[in-house]
Amino acid sequence: MKPAWIFWEEPLAGATYSNIVRLLWQNRFRVNIRYLPRLVYSFAMSTLLFPLRVTEAARFNRRIRNTSIEKDPLFIIGHYRTGTTYLITLLSKDPNRGYVSNIEAYLPHTFLAFPRLTKWIIEMSLPETRPMDDVVMGGIEPTEDEYSIGAKDKYGYYNGFIFPRNFKQYSRYNSFRECSKQDLERWRRRYHHFVQKMTLKYGGRRIMFKNPANTYRIPYLMDMYPNAKWLHLYRDPYEVFPSTVKFFREVFQIYALQTWEDEDLQTHILEDYREMYERFFTDRHLIPGENYVEVRYEDFLKDPLSTLDRVYRGLNLNGFEETRPAFQKHIDAQKSYRPNVHDVNGDVITKVNTYLSEIVESFGYEKRTAPA
Repeated sequence: MKPAWIFWEEPLAGATYSNIVRLLWQNRFRVNIRYLPRLVYSFAMSTLLFPLRVTEAARFNRRIRNTSIEKDPLFIIGHYRTGTTYLITLLSKDPNRGYVSNIEAYLPHTFLAFPRLTKWIIEMSLPETRPMDDVVMGGIEPTEDEYSIGAKDKYGYYNGFIFPRNFKQYSRYNSFRECSKQDLERWRRRYHHFVQKMTLKYGGRRIMFKNPANTYRIPYLMDMYPNAKWLHLYRDPYEVFPSTVKFFREVFQIYALQTWEDEDLQTHILEDYREMYERFFTDRHLIPGENYVEVRYEDFLKDPLSTLDRVYRGLNLNGFEETRPAFQKHIDAQKSYRPNVHDVNGDVITKVNTYLSEIVESFGYEKRTAPA
């Protein structure tokens, strides 16, 4: 269990002052006293960063609004713990495209005007490795754009990691099925502004967005970016579920401002996992075949380079051959890394069979039986 006094890794510190107040209001100011240092730190950092945010907005907002998206994004989707981080890290070695790093995700309001200072702040705040799997976590390492939305508004799913007692509220912002049209339109504006901002940073290159939450949002994103490319990773749900539980537990310990019940956490994960693929199975036909590639996690780990070659050919992307040495170098550097091994016990099997049996069957995995 991580000590509650760890406060410098709190992502709320990168949010605007108004958004911190908005989230507190949304949660009726329910903050556990043991986590008050995290809240105080967040307010202090947000206050210190205010002049930087104002300066960046004054210098760049007009340019951002005038930035056109000539190359629609590449969306990497799939559930948490399906290899999306490893894949985007490999793809980030190709200079032909841009990606969202920890710098842009956690401090999305300052990275254009103050790139060096923003990088320094992020690297001072991040742990050396991710708590759930010991993957290197530096300023320029890729991460989810969902953090950037959460820093600007209430719609980020990861705000549920900060306020776990209101987790279901933030889960609604994945698909927006139970939200108002005003909420959906506001999220669309926020998201498109960030896409424009990243496109401006990378000089018009295609941007890669790795975000599990986008698995729910195919209709909205296809409407916004009809020529987007999509890369979907999937993995055996019997392995994904316990891995996700470990991931959420570890992150809650360093992000949360509230206490939580572990059984509720597991139920939320299962319900969200099921909804993700209900939406995915319903909506994936909206993506043109020439813009969609699907990757099985187990095949990817077995032969990463061949998988990348198939992705590049399937999505008609340039740059594979020129980046092959960089891909191979990173793959070789990871050979000593050993993924976590999870206990797929009877309880895990029962829960997966109860909530996720359709996903198990759809992706061709063998259904397991819990021991008597």
